Amino acid sequence: MAQTTAPSRESLTQRLGRLIDTLRGKFGSTGPSAELAQPMTSNDPQRYLDPESIARFGLNPFVAKLVVEGFINGLHKSPFHGFSVEFADHREYVPGDDLKYLDWALYARTDHYYIKRYEEETNLRCYILLDNSASMGFGTGKLTKWDYGCFLSICMAYMMIKQQDAAGLALFGSKPGAVLPPRSRNTQLRQMMQVMMKNPPTGQTDLPTSIRAIIKNLKRRGMVVVISDLIDDPEQTVKALKMLSGHGHDVIVFHVHDAAELEFTFQGSTLFRDMETGEEIEVDPVSIREAYKAKIQEVEEFYRKKLSSGRIDYHPINTRTPYDQALAGYLQRRIGTRR
Repeated sequence: MAQTTAPSRESLTQRLGRLIDTLRGKFGSTGPSAELAQPMTSNDPQRYLDPESIARFGLNPFVAKLVVEGFINGLHKSPFHGFSVEFADHREYVPGDDLKYLDWALYARTDHYYIKRYEEETNLRCYILLDNSASMGFGTGKLTKWDYGCFLSICMAYMMIKQQDAAGLALFGSKPGAVLPPRSRNTQLRQMMQVMMKNPPTGQTDLPTSIRAIIKNLKRRGMVVVISDLIDDPEQTVKALKMLSGHGHDVIVFHVHDAAELEFTFQGSTLFRDMETGEEIEVDPVSIREAYKAKIQEVEEFYRKKLSSGRIDYHPINTRTPYDQALAGYLQRRIGTRR
């Protein structure tokens, strides 16, 4: 009778180690301790607009002080919005134009009404690049990484628009997805949420290729916020992120982890499935927990050092930390390192 030799602990560790190297966190799981978060499916057009969190940003004087004094000041070249101080040319007045832009001196000479036109300029453009690959659909708390990233994006956009700056959204996975150009209108938040609801996480990740394509659509220098679990080739990912910085953008990377990806607290025989390729592996988590956690720390340290050398802000986030607290904590740290 044919016999099947069970793989040794070393071979299992090597197999999961291979997954860790290339598929970190891209798993769903079934087992004694697997309680996965369910994706949000509400049809509420303001699904990711949490009034309580927004209220904290709008009313908390400490956070407001951080935003105004540490996050925004110094980035703006002009306090004007819509019309900058640099004159461009004239055009004829048409009913409905704002009378404050009439050139009365030119009217006195020509007896015709003309409007002064200026180079259109907003104080700051914030481009939010949000990962919607399938791995972002994983979660073991109240929120999946995707829903957490959506809340964080809207919170960030709200903060920018509150300062009369412009915020936009670009999704990416195996290739660039939906793009919403930066706007400073109040309706921008609703439009961003509609894009998120229509494009749930799916497919594989190719962050480097996506970012290289997205760069072509970033017409002006500004702030670029990347929200992703960064499950891709680290070397190539760093090169792509440094391209953003090399184009003159102020780049911030929020590295989103689910708590289970960091702590690996699964108990008993557990089946792990790559959410992007379908590959499966069954292991005893206890036997490889320390090696797994060491690999995660190694990857974080790699990103921290490499991105810092490219003047890119790197901020890892555990989804168990409320997203508004995570953002406030980042702002405080940003001030401390840039004074």
